[in-house]
Amino acid sequence: MAHFLSPHHAKRIAAYGRGLRELRLLTPHDFAVLDTMLWALRQPGHAELEPKYADIARKAGVKRDAAISAVKKLVQFGLLTKTKQWLIVPWGRGRSNLTARQRPNLYVFTSFPLESASPSPSTEVDILVSRVERQIVRKQADSPLERALAALAARAGLTVTP
Repeated sequence: MAHFLSPHHAKRIAAYGRGLRELRLLTPHDFAVLDTMLWALRQPGHAELEPKYADIARKAGVKRDAAISAVKKLVQFGLLTKTKQWLIVPWGRGRSNLTARQRPNLYVFTSFPLESASPSPSTEVDILVSRVERQIVRKQADSPLERALAALAARAGLTVTP
């Protein structure tokens, strides 16, 4: 089944990914994977693609494990759907035995990530938690305790990184 994805919708998906990156919910590697899948591996006009993880990693300039992690995040945020594909292979005498081999996964970009993929509670919680964590880090960096510890570290010749 062919899914159509217009350039306008592809731009909206990329903008949504940039927003997630700005909220620090996607790492630069995650965004590189999204960008690669959206613009380099996908055929124009098609929403689906079937690349191997190794191909995604090579084109995005990341390690295979980073590509796998990024795809999981993109699925979690509703930018992609992922379907495992299997090939049934007959083998043995008379081809009466069957075995399954996994084919590359099928990925389909959602046309409207903001409207059609309703935000899951976990996504909303992740956004809120990241905002609160950043506020806490800012407050802790300016506390009297942190200033005193930084002064002690400076006397001892150590550098403190936030």
